[in-house]
Amino acid sequence: MSKNDKIFIQFAHELANSIQEEIKKQFRINNDWKIKPTKNNRRPQIVTEVDSNSEKIMRKLINNKFPNHGIIGEELGSENENAEYVWVLDPIDGTKAFICGLPIFGTMIGLVKNNKPIMGLIDQPITSDRIWGSSDGSYLNNKLVKTKNFSSIDETICAITDPAMFFENDRDKAIYNIVSDKTLYIRHGTDCWGYAMCAAGSIDLVIEKDLEIWDIVAARAIIEAAGGIVTSWDKNEAASDRSVIAAANLETYNYFTEIISDIKV
Repeated sequence: MSKNDKIFIQFAHELANSIQEEIKKQFRINNDWKIKPTKNNRRPQIVTEVDSNSEKIMRKLINNKFPNHGIIGEELGSENENAEYVWVLDPIDGTKAFICGLPIFGTMIGLVKNNKPIMGLIDQPITSDRIWGSSDGSYLNNKLVKTKNFSSIDETICAITDPAMFFENDRDKAIYNIVSDKTLYIRHGTDCWGYAMCAAGSIDLVIEKDLEIWDIVAARAIIEAAGGIVTSWDKNEAASDRSVIAAANLETYNYFTEIISDIKV
């Protein structure tokens, strides 16, 4: 690991630490949320004050420590996004889980260098679980982790946050149905922890759509550092068309990308 990589991963930990109390103090007592309209009749988004407050805290720290770096955040937009290094922030990935008092949300912090994710961290402040990945590998609670080796398609465990992601058109519905049929089972409601557990060797596959850059940069860096593969459904840049497939190994990846490409509805 280079000196810069060490500095960046240490700083990512500092960012996650900086907002833990902000999140904890609102967990299970938070009722300050609102519905945010979206364009093109997409599903509405739910936002909370703790989301924006947490992002403000992290942005201030980044601007002070790395004034030449860019920032892309879910809540407060982009600044200097064409910089060599860009931090990608999602203070609470899994806002619905947070509002429901379920500790399966997470803070996602990613770092991109020249448009390539090089570092990612996902933190769960309630359970104290934290996973991160960089050129030094991926670690869950300080233990080195690897993605699963291929066993068989019949034993594939898949994570999908919300099946409603696939309800917009007949092709997406067909994809969901065949993935459900070909895997051992689909676990729903995982948000960022589906990706985290793919990196940690518990989940074989994550297939999702309607994602933005802040939903996947940290997760991609962590999974790739653990030995997995993350792209869009058509094997391009992850979330370039708002779709993502993350697989623990090449065999699983090839099988399900071929299934997806073969579906013509």
